[in-house]
Amino acid sequence: MKKKIVLKTFLPLVAFLMVFTSCQKTNKQTKNAPIYKKKYKEEILKSRDDLRSYLISSSVPGMSVCVSIDGEIVWSEGIGVASKELKAPATRETKFRIGNASEILTSYLIAKLHEQGKLDLTHSFYKYVPNFPKKKYDFTLLELGSSVSGFRDMKMEDLVKYKDLKNLKEYVQKLENDTLVYEPDTYFNDSEYNYALLGILAENIGNEKFSKLVKNQILDTLNIENTLIDYQHVIIPNRSETYYRDFIARLIKAPEVNMLPFAPTLGYLSTADDLNQLAQQILTPGFFNQETLDLFYNKHRLSGGQEVLRSFGWISTTDRFNRKLIAKLGTTIGGSSAVGIFPDQKLVVTLCSNLGDDIGELPIAKIADKFLEKLDPMKEMNEEKKSSK
Repeated sequence: MKKKIVLKTFLPLVAFLMVFTSCQKTNKQTKNAPIYKKKYKEEILKSRDDLRSYLISSSVPGMSVCVSIDGEIVWSEGIGVASKELKAPATRETKFRIGNASEILTSYLIAKLHEQGKLDLTHSFYKYVPNFPKKKYDFTLLELGSSVSGFRDMKMEDLVKYKDLKNLKEYVQKLENDTLVYEPDTYFNDSEYNYALLGILAENIGNEKFSKLVKNQILDTLNIENTLIDYQHVIIPNRSETYYRDFIARLIKAPEVNMLPFAPTLGYLSTADDLNQLAQQILTPGFFNQETLDLFYNKHRLSGGQEVLRSFGWISTTDRFNRKLIAKLGTTIGGSSAVGIFPDQKLVVTLCSNLGDDIGELPIAKIADKFLEKLDPMKEMNEEKKSSK
C-alpha cells in the first residue's frame, strides 16, 4: 500500500518534469524564439520598457529588435502585434517594410561589382547606361550613392501615384527627363531616384534582374533568408500588416502600394535579425575588403571641400559622446526601420516596425545607449566630466 502511494505521488512529478524538459528543448530548437543573453539582462529589461513605452506613445502596433555585440546576437525578439485585426504577435521572423534601408542592399551590390572590377565608382553613370537622357551636368556612381547627384527626392504620396508601374525600368523612365535641381557634388539631398539609377545600372552590368543580383551576390552568400522584395500580390509567410496615419493622426491600414518598381530604394521586406547580419558585414574586412569599408565609413566631401554626413549608402556621424556611428534610417508607407553601428564597440542595433510616417524616428539611440553604458562606461564618464567643467 505504501508503495502504491509513493508511485501515485511520484508519477505526476515525473510527468511534469518531462513536459518542462520537452518545452525547453522545443524553445531551444525554435529559430523564432526570443534571444536574451543573461550577461545583458539589465540592459535588455530597460530597453524592453523603452520599446513598450514607445509602442504606446507612438501608436505603433508592432516591431522587432536585434542587438549584436562582436557578431553575437545578445537580444532579439518581436514586440507588439504584426496584425491588429488578427491579434497576431510580432516575432523575430515577422517581415516588415524597411523603406530606405533597402538601399543597404543596393550599395552592397554596387560595392561588390566594384570589388569585382565590373565598374568604377568614380566614372560617369553614362559610361554604363549610355541611353539615359543627358542632363546639364554629368554625375558619377559615387555621387549617386552619396546622394549628391542633383536629383529631386520622392514624396510619400508618389508611391500611390505610381502604383501602376510594373518594374524598376518603368520607374526610371517615368522620371528620366527631370532636370537636376542642383549641380552635382555641390549640395546634399536624399533622393530615392539615386538608388533606382544604381539598380538599373546593376541590371545593365549583371544582365539580370536587380532582385536576382541581390539574391545571388548578397543574400544567398550570407545565408539571409527573410529578406525579399515586397511583392504585392504574392503570399509571403510572416509578412506583417502595414499601417499608416491619416490626416488627423488616426491609425489606419496603409493604402495599397506596389513596391516592386522601387526595389533598390524602398521595396524590401526584412527582419531586425537580417538587417543586423547585413550591418555586421562592415564591422571588419571579410565579406568586403578594407577599401570598401572605408567607402561606407568616410563622409563624402563636396567639390567645395565641405563634408556631408553621408558616405556611400550610409549616414556617417558620431553620437553625443563622440563615438563613431554608422546609421541608416528607413521609412515608407506601412513600415519603418533603423540601423545603428558603433564600429569601435562592435555594437549593432536594428529595429523594424509596421508603421511608416514622418512623425518620428524609431528609438534606436535610446536602445544603443543602454548597451554602450556597459560596453564603454569610461567614455561616458570622461565626456560627462568635461561637460561639467
